[in-house]
This record gives sequence, C-alpha cells and structure tokens, in this order.
Amino acid sequence: MTLANFGSNLLREVKVEGLDELLRTARFLQRNKQRQNHTGNAAIDKLLNAFLFSDQSNLWPRSTSDQHNVTHHQRGPVLELVGATPCSGKTQLLYYMIGLLLLPSKYGDVILKGKDSAVVVFDLGNNLSMLRLQKIMAYHVQSCLGKSSEPVPIATVNSIVRCSLEHLHVVRPQTSMSLLATLTTLHLHLFNTTSHVSANRTVGSIVLHRVDAFLWQDRLEDAEDQASDTRPIQKTSLLSSRFRDLVAHLRRLQKDFLCLIIATSSALSTTGYTRIDGQMVPVLRSHLPNVWKSFVTVRLIVQRETVRKFPFGVSVEEAMAEAGQRREAVDNSVFAARLDWSESDDWREETMAALRAIESAGEVSFRIKASGVVVAMDD
Repeated sequence: MTLANFGSNLLREVKVEGLDELLRTARFLQRNKQRQNHTGNAAIDKLLNAFLFSDQSNLWPRSTSDQHNVTHHQRGPVLELVGATPCSGKTQLLYYMIGLLLLPSKYGDVILKGKDSAVVVFDLGNNLSMLRLQKIMAYHVQSCLGKSSEPVPIATVNSIVRCSLEHLHVVRPQTSMSLLATLTTLHLHLFNTTSHVSANRTVGSIVLHRVDAFLWQDRLEDAEDQASDTRPIQKTSLLSSRFRDLVAHLRRLQKDFLCLIIATSSALSTTGYTRIDGQMVPVLRSHLPNVWKSFVTVRLIVQRETVRKFPFGVSVEEAMAEAGQRREAVDNSVFAARLDWSESDDWREETMAALRAIESAGEVSFRIKASGVVVAMDD
C-alpha cells in the first residue's frame, strides 16, 4: 500500500462535524452530569429519569442525519399534566414547576432548589395568573429561607421573586396557526441578547398551557373545509397535520436549547384503573392525535382526592355539627398527579424496572393553599 492510499483510507474514516454539532455535544455532556434534576422536584424528576435514563444509550441527536434514527427514549424530556376533572389542580402544579425553574438555586447559604433558568410560556387559554404565580414563588422562597438562622425580611423575598420573573417570557397566540408561526421564530427572540435580560441564562423549559385549547376550533375549520370542497382530499386531518407541525417545531427547539417541554391539557374521558404488578394504576384515553401522544415522555393524571361524603341517613343537625370539621377536611385535601399507564405495553423492561423502584407507583402528592403549593418530596 502506497503512502497516498494509506492517507486516503485514513481520511475516509474521519467523521466531519460542524462547530455547532461539536458545541451541542459538549453542552449535552455537561448537562448530562446534572440530568437527574430536570424540574427541581425529586418526585417528578424520578419519573422522568425512569424513562430517559433507564440505560446508557440515551443521547440527544447530535446532527440532522441522526434525528431520523433517534428513538422515543433518546429525545428530550416532555411532561404532560392532564386534568382528570375541572379544578384538578394541574394549573397550580404548573405554577409551582415554573417557579422552581425560574428561581435561583440558592440565596446565600440557603438552598432554594431553583434551576436559575429562563422559561417560555405559551398561554394558549389566556388564563394564566401572574399574581398567583408570584404568590406561589414567594411562599416557596419564604419556606426555604425560614430554615436559615437569621430572619429574612419580606422585601428580600419579593426582590428574589421579582428578579426571577424577569426571565419569564409569556406568549398568548389566539389560533393554532399563530402558535406555529411564533414557534418558528422563537429562537430568533431567544438568541437576540438585546431584546431581553435572559441572555446569560439557559432555557429551562418551553411550556404550553392548555395545548388542546384550539382543538375544537381546528376541528370546525377542518369540517368546514371538507364541506366546501375548497381543498383536495387529504389522508390526514387538519388537526393531526397541525399537531405534527407543532411536534416538529418543539423537537427543533428542544434540540437547540436542550430544555424540558411541559404541556397541560384536560381529559374528555373518565379515568380508569388497571392492575399491574399487584397495584391498581390509572389509565386515561387521550383525545389528542397519536403524533402528540408518542411525543410525550411522561403523562401525569392530576386530580383531587375524594373527601368522604356524609353517611347515608345522617340528620341535618348532625351534618351542621360536623360542618366545620368537613370544611377543614376539604381545605386540607390532597391532590395527586399519577403516572398514566395506558401506554405501558410499549414501555421497555428497563423503564418498568425503574418505575418499580419508585415508591407509591409514580404518584406525586401535593396540597394547594391560599398562600402557595406544597409538593411531596420537595427536598
């Protein structure tokens, strides 16, 4: 073999990567050291890690060509909170999670458990309360600072919350098409260091509050187009097509920013239960297109625990006598976010083993107070 042939063979074995791919790989390896902490809450992170890191093959796609061969388990974390009933508590849990993502990790020597990141929220239902979010964040900060040896003034708490909220980016699209258009150009806003103060922060999460907000609007538009015969017959519905575009945009943004995707939705069917490994676990049939269901990593069914009703035959006097105790029981009732097991037949054995090692079968309990939200395993 001549020296030229030898050099040619070596050159063919060299894999060429762009600087963007090299930097993305380096960033992933750095974040991979902290991969156990996605949200700042141990209970929720354990569920995400059960799906994401059940083995060592989970890597983010490094190049455009790799994206077509990447599996569901190799993509970034996507968490969906599904409200099983009205007033299920999913929005309050979302406030709590957004607060942790925005808040700093510590204040002085006190651990605040925050992610110190920027968050982009798409308020598709136009009903997100900034005042409630601020109150929940302040309650969390006060709870953490209350453990310090010296008292912290309320002005300091408000200052921490106010500075954190500067890194919250809220967008309120009015249609699914405006949502897709905003996602298309979102990276331009985030990379523009002169348009916001979050340039020195990573993007902790992209949140879609009420991802099903335009469901009926799109279905109506699809039905009207089919009735008017103004477009050729398509094999897929308008709703599925737009959700496919939504998922494509989110995957692209997640590839660029390596961030957590959080979505909320409401259930249209009742929660059922099935027995797995001797335990009763919840299952819920999703009304969203299959392309969205396969995109989600973990789906949590959020609902309020039932408070025991008055026994049959109780008198009015007895009911009135217990009114105060029952009101207290209702106010202190527990909310729960439980893992949806409806797709468990497709889960890998490594994932099932990781879930079996989690206490309470993947249930996250929390309480909602006027002052804030308290989540189990918030340590």
